[in-house]
Amino acid sequence: MSQKELNYLEDIYNHELLMISIISKSMEEVSNEEYCSLLEDQLSNYENLNKKILKLLEANK
Repeated sequence: MSQKELNYLEDIYNHELLMISIISKSMEEVSNEEYCSLLEDQLSNYENLNKKILKLLEANK
């Protein structure tokens, strides 16, 4: 994988971390259980994506 591609993956990884942080913070502020459930689903999706990206980055060290 080229350095440019690794930089793109790193940007994506950082974006996923930011989204995880935003969703987690939103969950703390939302009192409606339906919204919390929706946010939990989204959080799970972003965490799974983040794990996959991290594996790609680690494989290319």
